Amino acid sequence: MTEENQRAQWNYESIEEILEEIEGKDHEKIGLQGPDGIKPQIIDYAQQLEERGYETVIIGASTFGACGIADEKAERMGADALIHVGHTRFLHPEKADMDDLNVYYLPYREDRDIMSILENHYEEIDEDEKIGLVGVTQYMDRAEEAREFLEEKGYEVVEGKTGLRTTEVGQVLGCDAGAAHNISHKVDAFVFLGSGHFHPSQVSETGKKVYVVDPYEEHIWVEPPNSLDDEKRAEYARVMKYKDKKKWGIVTSSKKGQNYMQAVKIAKEKLEKHGKDVYVFVEDRIFESDYKGFGIDIYVNCACPRMTKDWQDLAFVSTQALDVLDEVEINHE
Repeated sequence: MTEENQRAQWNYESIEEILEEIEGKDHEKIGLQGPDGIKPQIIDYAQQLEERGYETVIIGASTFGACGIADEKAERMGADALIHVGHTRFLHPEKADMDDLNVYYLPYREDRDIMSILENHYEEIDEDEKIGLVGVTQYMDRAEEAREFLEEKGYEVVEGKTGLRTTEVGQVLGCDAGAAHNISHKVDAFVFLGSGHFHPSQVSETGKKVYVVDPYEEHIWVEPPNSLDDEKRAEYARVMKYKDKKKWGIVTSSKKGQNYMQAVKIAKEKLEKHGKDVYVFVEDRIFESDYKGFGIDIYVNCACPRMTKDWQDLAFVSTQALDVLDEVEINHE
């Protein structure tokens, strides 16, 4: 069995599959967790479990990914297992254990007709390009159908890979576009199944343009190569602006999949090497208001990269931007 096939075994395609899987297991109480958009579905699943004789407990806080798995909360409530609805299993890049409890992953598949968008607009994709096919979880159940369609139309579609954190071939997360980077040297462009700019912009960091098959906009639009360059330059400029400031903070999350202690250690050592006073902060969800009042000059985000994108008043940078400090030191030498 390939690694990709092994990863697929961690995810289920229906609640019926999970009910069949847990039958006969020593589960009495089962927790359920999911994002805001499908909370009514969570209630429906809870009813089905109750009808089968299981007691249920629902995690009230919304989740934005399986990086925020709530198995510890479910276990604290006496649950023997957790059904995480909405996302595929998340693999921790620092190899931390993500399952302290029996967890069953039930990805949410969006019912919007993305194939009709591809079929009606595929000619906007250049014919002579080798294509890498990627997308978000909501549409990856149609990836094979999309591949077959593109190949029938004469496109060469390169076999996909999984990323460092992902369990589906071609799947892209906001923190992991490895599925694209792993094959970028073989392709001329990417076809992305999904909507919005956040995920396609991560794919664009391969240096290739991204054709976004968008079921909300109902057409195909292009995310240009390296579309995050302006954002990166802004972070580098921020490091330069604060390079002589003394108090630096490092932010990480207590959520399992966003708790990157190796990254915290590396960032702390780098900053201390440059003479900074470094303070490490942790909380479940990262809100800018919680970090005001400490007198910290600038924060380094060692959690989910999306967490600090909405900050308005406090300065923040990613760990990658800290490399500018080394470059400044080299130039001074």
